[in-house]
Amino acid sequence: MLKFLATIGARSTHPLTNLDAITRWMGTLPMGDSVKAIEALTIQIKEFIDQRQVLTKERLAVLNALDEGAQDMLEILRNQYLQNPRMSRVVESRLWNTVNGYHQEILRAYHSYIMEYIGNPSGSKIAAAIPGLTARALWYFGLDAKWSYYRYTQANPKLWKRMHNLYHFAEYEEFETRALKLYANDQNETSITQLYLESLMLETLNTGSLTPRQIHLIERWMPMLVRGIRLEQAYKQERHVFYVNLEENHGARRVRRVEPGEAMRYWETYGLKEKLDELRSQISVGALPVKLGLTEDCRVPACLELLERITYFWSPTGLKRRQRSFERKNAMHSIDVVRGLNDICLNVRADNLKALKSQAAEPLDGLSYDEMVDVHLYGFVTKRTQAKVGQDKVEQGKDESIEHVIAHERWVMENESEGGYGAHLTDQADDWVRLGKLVGIRPEKKGHWNIGVIRRMRRTQPNQQYIGIEVIVERPMALMLRAEKSEQRPLSVDGIDTLDIKMPFPALFLKSAGATAQTDALILQSAEFASGRELWFSVRSTTYHIRLKHALEHGDDWLRASFEVVAKHAAKNS
Repeated sequence: MLKFLATIGARSTHPLTNLDAITRWMGTLPMGDSVKAIEALTIQIKEFIDQRQVLTKERLAVLNALDEGAQDMLEILRNQYLQNPRMSRVVESRLWNTVNGYHQEILRAYHSYIMEYIGNPSGSKIAAAIPGLTARALWYFGLDAKWSYYRYTQANPKLWKRMHNLYHFAEYEEFETRALKLYANDQNETSITQLYLESLMLETLNTGSLTPRQIHLIERWMPMLVRGIRLEQAYKQERHVFYVNLEENHGARRVRRVEPGEAMRYWETYGLKEKLDELRSQISVGALPVKLGLTEDCRVPACLELLERITYFWSPTGLKRRQRSFERKNAMHSIDVVRGLNDICLNVRADNLKALKSQAAEPLDGLSYDEMVDVHLYGFVTKRTQAKVGQDKVEQGKDESIEHVIAHERWVMENESEGGYGAHLTDQADDWVRLGKLVGIRPEKKGHWNIGVIRRMRRTQPNQQYIGIEVIVERPMALMLRAEKSEQRPLSVDGIDTLDIKMPFPALFLKSAGATAQTDALILQSAEFASGRELWFSVRSTTYHIRLKHALEHGDDWLRASFEVVAKHAAKNS
């Protein structure tokens, strides 16, 4: 009763009243649900702006508390987004829009403070905080752009003009190179110029060929990579590599034919190239990336390949835009597409069996199927295979059944070259298309399955994206690899534990051809690879003993590996 009477006439303190009130309110946020917590913070920041009260130091302290308190939860959401590349469209949209909504409201808040200062610089009570607010605004604009890249889209053109204006404002106020910390708990200092350059340089890599994880990894390297680069107003043809026009709704461009002007800013990347070369050299001889100032999640060889890629894009000399290996032609036709290594292998195996059945009528290139395997693996036909060919031909009359072929999708391709295909796809409920995804593709005019990888993605409409597929092999062979030499499988009987039995698993054999594969290789599930692992497979009457060597390429759940043939022998008759 006394507790109830004590509340009569009492007024609830609004969270935005002062620093103590907002601190107490933030203690009530659902810390176990970062999405709801960020959504609640976004609502408070929107209300903070809409109140349109005088912008005082006290209110700035409230805004700082809101933003600093959001950082850990924003990091949790970012990690959830990056660590779940196969999340459903609903989950992805919820995470993306939650983070993006926060970015928009906090940017509005910081912009209002900066504009208040610009309107009355001499009478402003927050002048000392303006460099830090400008830095945070630039940083959030950069985050906004990066989250657009996560979806394979371009940053909003208006974003670049706003970033240019902020940088120009910092130049005018002469604090663009001042060392500062974005947040009190930050270990490292930054500057307006560095933040601006980080966003500009990251945008030059947004070609639709980097995964969100790769984009985030490069962003974490940026402070180390761009440190020391200066933006200059006077153009020096022999030095400058990139430029930006502060009056355009565009990011950085490579210097080619440039008309110098007052709105132009230039920078060179010779020192950056030396830094990247040194990092790659050290990693190549075994240095740990984390000891070189890179992040703890920088894993070789993927990390080394990523460094090579950004070196190519940022190299100051000798860079010529890569000409297409093959001319792209507009061609509207349908193409069958199947995903998943198991299903791809089933379809490829059906092709292999068709080729095998047709040998009696017209042997491919005059070689039998076994002879083809020998040529692929050894470069010649062994005597053992030659001896068996005659015996095998006697049995060619026996019909070999073709397994059920997995259902596939049908896409309409818009352009093609000898190296691949391009198409616009409308989003579907089964959202499986990912950068680096392995696919089986069968153009209607070829009639057999090829193996391709999705190399490029670009969202062109809210519900449509452009897909570029590189063909990595025209006529693969489907194999069943096993970890045991014997083909016999023990039966499960009472009292006998058979958990250690390793079942065979599918793989694709890729014969080296062209620039996409420099050596014979196997495509298999990533979980099945280990350097030096010995495996066996049988092709009709012959068993091959192979040893895995190096991982040549990693996909989302597959891996291309080199191997060597240890031996071959006649398979035991069952």
